[in-house]
Amino acid sequence: MILIKNMQLIRYRECPSTPWKNGGGSTKQLLISPTNADLSNFDYRISIARVSSSGPFSQFIDIDRQLCLLEGAGLRLYIQGDNFGSAAILTPNDAPFNFRGETQIESQLLDDQVLDFNVMTKRGRYSSNIEKIYINDTFIYGSNRNTLGTTQEQTVCIPLQLLLCLEPVIWDQNGHLTQLERYDLLLCPHGESLNFKSDNPTQWLHITLSRSKATS
Repeated sequence: MILIKNMQLIRYRECPSTPWKNGGGSTKQLLISPTNADLSNFDYRISIARVSSSGPFSQFIDIDRQLCLLEGAGLRLYIQGDNFGSAAILTPNDAPFNFRGETQIESQLLDDQVLDFNVMTKRGRYSSNIEKIYINDTFIYGSNRNTLGTTQEQTVCIPLQLLLCLEPVIWDQNGHLTQLERYDLLLCPHGESLNFKSDNPTQWLHITLSRSKATS
């Protein structure tokens, strides 16, 4: 993680890759809270996984999950006890797939391997939201220039805002230029401006992590 002023930059290429026990893929963990948590006791966790074979999803009790595909043809998801029917298709063009960590899901690759973006939150402590956005030059969380800001009722407990870079772009911090690479993650402090240099609007995943009122 790189600290720049109040900003935090997590480099995707610097995150270690951990192979799955079943050999079906590997995962890079970008962020976890608390920082010393593991898969049994986290409040939230953000990761990117490379899925190289079909197989079952790991189950996480009391965890809510959001899944987006970043690369690859797609996944066919066979979901037990769900309203989707016998199967659902997830591709990079689709909205995030939301599900409970206890749900039994069998995945089947539509073609070759895929890369997925995964946000997991402890139910009752945090909730998450993911949306794809386009940024012309400046992103300001909490400003009326940005429709993604909070309302007055939300200012008591300000959500954590993150941006996942989906294509290379230059980040300009008062003349100090930093090249952002694909899948780098930026923490966006409230009211701070993030300025980018690009000839065209750039694509991002905007992630909001909100602390539940009962735990705030």
